[in-house]
Parts: sequence; C-alpha cells; structure tokens
Amino acid sequence: MKPILLAAALLLAPGLALAQDLSGAWTVSSSVGATPITVSCTLVQQGDALSGSCAPAGGEPTAFSGGAVKGTHASWGYDVAFRGQPSHVGFDAEVSSNTSMKGMLTLGTRPSPFTAVKQ
Repeated sequence: MKPILLAAALLLAPGLALAQDLSGAWTVSSSVGATPITVSCTLVQQGDALSGSCAPAGGEPTAFSGGAVKGTHASWGYDVAFRGQPSHVGFDAEVSSNTSMKGMLTLGTRPSPFTAVKQ
C-alpha cells in the first residue's frame, strides 16, 4: 500500500508546488502601442478570489474585486479613463513561480503581452 501512496504523492507534487498565494506587491511591465508602461499592483488572494488595486507609474491606484485564480491561471481587471475615454484594463496571466507571471494585458480592445515580478 505504501508504494501506491508514494506514487500518488509524486504525481500530485507538481500541482502542489504551483498552488501559491499571489498576495503581495507586483510590478507589471508591458506597453501600450510602442510606449513601455509599468503598473504596480497589490494583489490579495483569498481562496480562488483575487482583489486589490493597481496604479500606472505616477498614477493613482484603482481598486478592483472579482478577479480569480484557477490553478496556475490568474485574471483581474478594473475600469479607467484612458485619454479621456472610459476603458477597461484586463490582466490574464499564467503564474510561472511564486515570484513571476506572464500573460496578456488588454486596454480596451488592445492586447499587449506583459511580465510581472513579485516585490
């Protein structure tokens, strides 16, 4: 019976290694068109729910709720005014480790790849 338990534990180990808490300060690097941008996000994970706030460099933080974490996938977003127009900023990420993720940032309908590092 012990070899079966050991085999099951080894099969589940990679999934357990990626079950982390994303709570904390993250620096997101991306671009809007040809303009590089940096966004500081403070994420709060409670179970599968993700909330917090994000702020572009030099900007005011915008709070959000309704984000989600499912396995190694995380998503969150918030509404902003961009160039005087209402828009939505969305983040769709794959978590690579406890301190990094990468994915797609969407501003309105414009997607841009991003990387994020936990501070």
